[in-house]
Amino acid sequence: MRIGKWKLLSEKTRFKIPWWSIVERNFVTPNGKKIKWFAVKKPNAVCVFCLTKKGKVVAIRYFRPAIQKVIFDLPTGFINKGETPLQAAKRELLEETGFAAEKFFPLGAYAGNAAGDTLSLHCFLATGGKKVSLQNLDHGEEIQVKLFSLRQLMEKVNSRQLLDSTRVSVVFLALQKMGKIRMKF
Repeated sequence: MRIGKWKLLSEKTRFKIPWWSIVERNFVTPNGKKIKWFAVKKPNAVCVFCLTKKGKVVAIRYFRPAIQKVIFDLPTGFINKGETPLQAAKRELLEETGFAAEKFFPLGAYAGNAAGDTLSLHCFLATGGKKVSLQNLDHGEEIQVKLFSLRQLMEKVNSRQLLDSTRVSVVFLALQKMGKIRMKF
């Protein structure tokens, strides 16, 4: 069996809201099979792991309607048209938390759900964070800002209070970048 990229034959939007749409895609595989697949088309997004000057992680707490739970998270949001990922990371951090940071280090861009959506999450480690303004929240956002030590943040991950898998990945990418995780192969 050959494994390779499927050829896209057609794509039709089946449902659309301002932030994303559901598309039906028809493919043919390298082995000749015709496949119908549905995907959620989303704009790319950013996620920021921000450390304050005192070494605290800037986290947020809010209600997530899809899973109907109040959870902890990292500042995250879509990249606006015409914005670079870095510009979006700085904006989202400021809007959701009122914090700005001195330095931003890219941690890479990763698929949010490679089987189900098109989102690419651009991840950043920000250092030298400090509170510079009030939050500037979008309609529907009710966000509480929390500061955690690295140990406290990991307790939130381990107890599944910070449970979005993409954000957990950003935590580990940031810890690796900071030299807090060392792996030998």
